[in-house]
Amino acid sequence: MNELPADVDLGAHDLREWVELGLARAGHLLTAGERLIAGRVLDLRGPPARLYARLTARRGTISRVDQLAGLGVPDGEDAAAALIELGLADTLVPWPQRASACTVKELKAGCKVAGLPVGGRRDDLVQRLQSHRGWSQQRWLRVRHRGLLRRMGRWATWRRHPDRAAQVVRRLGHVRWPEYATTRGAALHPDRRHLIRWEALVRGLDVLPVDDLLVALENETHWAPGRLDLRRSLARRIAAHGREIERQKQPDQARGVYERLIATGHVQPSELAVRIARTFESQGSGRQALATLADSRAQASPVDATAIARAGRRLARKLRSSWPPDRPRRSPSVRDIRLSEAPLEGPRPGYRTRTGSAPVEAAVKDLLASLGRVALHVEGGLWRTLFALLFAETYFLPVPGALPTQLLSGPVDLGSPAFARARQQAVDEVLAAVRTGQAAQRVHAADLKWRGVRLRGASWDIETKLLVAAAASLPASALAAILQRFLDEGWSASRGLPDLVLFPGPVVAVPGALPSKLPAGLVLAEVKGPRDSVRDEQSVWFDVLLGAGASVELWQITG
Repeated sequence: MNELPADVDLGAHDLREWVELGLARAGHLLTAGERLIAGRVLDLRGPPARLYARLTARRGTISRVDQLAGLGVPDGEDAAAALIELGLADTLVPWPQRASACTVKELKAGCKVAGLPVGGRRDDLVQRLQSHRGWSQQRWLRVRHRGLLRRMGRWATWRRHPDRAAQVVRRLGHVRWPEYATTRGAALHPDRRHLIRWEALVRGLDVLPVDDLLVALENETHWAPGRLDLRRSLARRIAAHGREIERQKQPDQARGVYERLIATGHVQPSELAVRIARTFESQGSGRQALATLADSRAQASPVDATAIARAGRRLARKLRSSWPPDRPRRSPSVRDIRLSEAPLEGPRPGYRTRTGSAPVEAAVKDLLASLGRVALHVEGGLWRTLFALLFAETYFLPVPGALPTQLLSGPVDLGSPAFARARQQAVDEVLAAVRTGQAAQRVHAADLKWRGVRLRGASWDIETKLLVAAAASLPASALAAILQRFLDEGWSASRGLPDLVLFPGPVVAVPGALPSKLPAGLVLAEVKGPRDSVRDEQSVWFDVLLGAGASVELWQITG
């Protein structure tokens, strides 16, 4: 583990890391002036570095000079002067903006100086001072270049909304970057013009008209590698807009939005088949609605097929028609477990544990621990970590364009079906080894090599022995099925996996449960509270895992 010196200011260190990573990944997209500013930020040391890190991490852009010591910078005025000289801050704070940042007491004093009434609410005081100047002698500081730093943060973290606080978490665990040879290919953005259009789209996701969002999909403005790609966000917002038009009783217009979204090629017809069928049904065209569902059924994903079949059966009954039956899905055995309810802060119900109260999953874990059994609340994290360990070597194969720069935790196509297509031979070799019972051995060896490395998908909070135990105890065909769905559908396939893994241990009887006896082997359990129900994604995973030989149960919790 690479430890930082004890006297290093972590905020300033994190800011420099953002800028360094951003320059390494896409510095060629910056103007000469932007590169100059980035260099000045990298050169900051001591109090100016500390102050700039604090100011750029805050929500607002302005601060009172006499309050800078409250940010942990005792010699704040000198540090502020240094930032002003470097062009990283200035004192050009408009008077209306100063008013918005003042306390009520300061606003009343300002109104008195300006000869204005001092009574009323805070908003009234601010409004009165909007057009006045010189009502305060306080000195203000405005931090500059936050937009540039946000851009560098996106490049550093591969997230649209970078959070510098997340670097604290990474420092506690992921401390080393993997070493690999870079491969030429598509850049982070093809050129600066595309970057500017992409950033404008990020800012406008919540406000742009649906036609503009559709044009962005059609023109590929959304594109960026990995998690920066806006395709899914655009598709969700466009579909949600169509749904809103449906609610306004405009089925023709809603169907037009859905069909144009499908025409972009970024959404499969089966994903919107139910909604399009609803628009036909609302116009009295039930037969057309049923035909729409039937036509999309064959190409649908398992989750979409579930929704299509449910809508098809309902509509067929209404029309006194027929709907071809689906293959019956396997359902897990149900175990009723009684827990005592206990107050818990937040929206979720709480249950009593040995140390207080907790959400249902933690309460079940505590109950199992009291019986000598180890359980892990994973919600996909365990399986993504096993995927990362088993395919770690595959991550860094020299696939053109997949590793365009250093300091990546995985290739840019990871988490999409393109990952497997570009490395088919290596992927098939890993899957073959898993199917022949070599998973535990490979996971153990990979954990020794990669633990502590920033490896996409891996959670180093999970102990090595639990990772190996899961790989050894889960039937090989079941682990291969999980890995295959990740390869086929990307990381989103993890939605719906059972949220609790009960590791092998002694056979025990759970007090108040029916049936009460827990088997000795590994069990995958979906825990449901009294008001929870099984989602489509979960029913699909039940069928896949049970068909592959895994032990899967549905644990219904009662109070």
